[in-house]
Amino acid sequence: MRPPTTLFLAVLLSSCANRPDLAEQLGQHAARGTIIVAHRGDSGEAPENTIPAFKSALGRGATLVELDFYTTKDEVLVCFHDRTLDRTTDVVSLWKKKKARIIDYTLAELESLDAGAWKDARFKGTRIPTLESALRTIQEGSATMIEHKEGKPTALVALLRRLDLVSDVLVQSFDWKFLAEVHRLEPRLALAALGGSESKPHPEGKVLQEIQRTGAGMVHWSFRGIRLEDVASLHAAGLLVCVYTINTDADYDRAIDMGVDAITTDFPGRLRARLSARAERRPSATKGAGL
Repeated sequence: MRPPTTLFLAVLLSSCANRPDLAEQLGQHAARGTIIVAHRGDSGEAPENTIPAFKSALGRGATLVELDFYTTKDEVLVCFHDRTLDRTTDVVSLWKKKKARIIDYTLAELESLDAGAWKDARFKGTRIPTLESALRTIQEGSATMIEHKEGKPTALVALLRRLDLVSDVLVQSFDWKFLAEVHRLEPRLALAALGGSESKPHPEGKVLQEIQRTGAGMVHWSFRGIRLEDVASLHAAGLLVCVYTINTDADYDRAIDMGVDAITTDFPGRLRARLSARAERRPSATKGAGL
């Protein structure tokens, strides 16, 4: 486990000066171990981006629960990952439509779709949740990592202000211009810059400078595209490091040994079990060394 440097915690706390609760939580978790981020909720066990997945993630002790949002035709923010509805709803069988886009339908229309049966019959009847309902669920026992897919920064900031959650959530996006605008509108919000594409394979040089201009305090990078030296340089710049999306013990171990602060996984329970197993081995090793 990498103990955070004074600079690291100082930058984290200063960047979150008006968000003491979230800053203290992240700082404490980073200091003592790995932050568990539940990808689209407990998506390995429940239908992604739904209330059952979010509740399951809370039950498995996720530090952060990640979700995605789009905007409906009537400008309601809803939790969904794909641009189209085909993969995780019954839109094709119910509406006889393929490649139906979320932005072309109202909330009432979307709420008629089943967003759970595709995963397992026991989730039949699960609906696409609004971002507001998701936040109300998650914030009861964790903190939300909100990923922007499509929607105006003004709409997101307005919702978070209305719910009095500006100091208690983290917003992330692959669109760094979106992040910069969110930061301009509401500097108190914690931000994470998503990356790891072919055009920006490593968070270094000009790419790192772009990240810093967004106001982000975290870099959320593809596990396959991050190196040990990247983690070190990001920490030196005062940034938290999160990697996505890994699901095996071997990858968990490699990421932890690299010194990342957070891991995004489809199986938060599996990651928690791995962290517990590593912690149980540590005292034995210390005892064996005669310390």
